[in-house]
Amino acid sequence: MNKVMISFLIVLMLVGCSGNSSLTSNEDHLDSTPEQSAETVSPSPALPPSEEPTPSIQQTEAYLDTKKLRGNFGFADAEGRNILVTGHEKGLDKEMTQLNEAIGDQGNVLKVKFNKWQDGTENSNGREMAHNFENLAGYLYTVEEESATPDETYYLTDQIDFKVDALLPVETLEGQEALSTVEVSVRERIVDTKKREIQKIWKLADLSANRQLYLVQFVRLDQEMLFSLVWKEKDEFTFMDYPAVIQGDEYSVWRVDDGGEVRPEMFSILFVAETSEGPLVGMNWWGAEGVNTFFLHKEGDSFKEMDIQYGRYTSPI
Repeated sequence: MNKVMISFLIVLMLVGCSGNSSLTSNEDHLDSTPEQSAETVSPSPALPPSEEPTPSIQQTEAYLDTKKLRGNFGFADAEGRNILVTGHEKGLDKEMTQLNEAIGDQGNVLKVKFNKWQDGTENSNGREMAHNFENLAGYLYTVEEESATPDETYYLTDQIDFKVDALLPVETLEGQEALSTVEVSVRERIVDTKKREIQKIWKLADLSANRQLYLVQFVRLDQEMLFSLVWKEKDEFTFMDYPAVIQGDEYSVWRVDDGGEVRPEMFSILFVAETSEGPLVGMNWWGAEGVNTFFLHKEGDSFKEMDIQYGRYTSPI
């Protein structure tokens, strides 16, 4: 073999070794890529943060402004198609035309439209009930969507002044369920707080996982009587107390012919709303001769009745 042939073979051997080394290097780089990706899943800190807010930031608290509440109450007719606002004088059409929502019956919101001032008739028996609806004087509104609950009380407002997002869901309890669902710890806490034994206690409503409303009648002490509406929120209790002193007639203590007792069927919830100071509870209290509607607003560790109230005479004929 001559020198030229030997030199050519040596060049071929060197080129082959260089090619094998390059292939091995590429394969090692490909095998390592997935592992590096797993370690760098999070975005690079050099990238600008997203300007889109998270859901928790987007969700803002809706509060009812109690300063915008007015005394505009009414009740529905037998068909639930109309609501009559009573207790106002004639001549307020400009103001009353602005009312376009009716809220009641556990926070149900209805769209309403002002119709007219309705003159009363001589056929009225004085009862503010559905059967006497057409004979009463007041501001008449048409229910535009769904239907109102016949004879139920409604609070009328301008949708601009009343933030419906502030309303809390209400799940009422009745009968035996209202009695049996009261926890022993709740009863004990109330007794310990009021330093008075309980005669009966009912859960009127669940308002969320951590909010409940109770009705409590306490044991009579000589001539002194007491019942309370109790708001429970987590481990905090807020009371609205209704004391009374028996003066001769033990059958009419808080209301005419109440028999000296309260029962859950005497009370219904108009609505419950969140305010910046705490909850506001709209309540109906039915008695033998009528129904009173009032707002309870939390102030500190107790409830106070607001000046905004409404009453209907409903005594049976």
